[in-house]
Amino acid sequence: MPEEKKRAPRRKKTVAEEFERAELRIENKSVNDVSAREVTIQNGGARDIKADTVTIVQGGANSIDAKTASVSGGGVAQVTADSLDVKAGGIVHAEADEINVEQGGIVVAQADDINVNVGTAVAMLGSNINIQLGGAQYMLARESIHVDQGAAGLMVSPRVEMQSGFVGLLFARELHGNVRTLFDQRGAVIFGVAAGIVMGLIARSRKK
Repeated sequence: MPEEKKRAPRRKKTVAEEFERAELRIENKSVNDVSAREVTIQNGGARDIKADTVTIVQGGANSIDAKTASVSGGGVAQVTADSLDVKAGGIVHAEADEINVEQGGIVVAQADDINVNVGTAVAMLGSNINIQLGGAQYMLARESIHVDQGAAGLMVSPRVEMQSGFVGLLFARELHGNVRTLFDQRGAVIFGVAAGIVMGLIARSRKK
């Protein structure tokens, strides 16, 4: 049997990241661009942040480029990270390997794994999407979608599991659980056509 292809990493780094300083803490003020290995913002803000680890509590930023980012009670326009945690906060556009949302919202979430507990989004684009008490206008997954008490306008995935959920338009090869739909199509042919179109649009939207 041929070897299973490994998923390519989101970002390739050939050398260690260089930062202007090791640690930076910002409290009760706003600054411009920030470059530090570890950045903490509390009741403050920054324009563009480049770091290994970013923690924002009751603050905000224009953009974050980091390995790990955590936003609690704050907001960020653009996040690019390996791992992103959002709690009672909001993000406009997030691209990561893993996104976890608790009582928060993201306009567009793009990740391999998206986990939402009491949260919403306009669009979720990923490989696996897990929702508990939440929803999105669009949920598009390459592998699976699992929803426990949630809703979506459009849902496209090879496998969908829903408990107490509602979907306006559903395309899936496999559908399990208790779900109400306005229209659903589980045929392989129509699913392939719909998924191909949708994933093509996703590929175009991703950063090169």
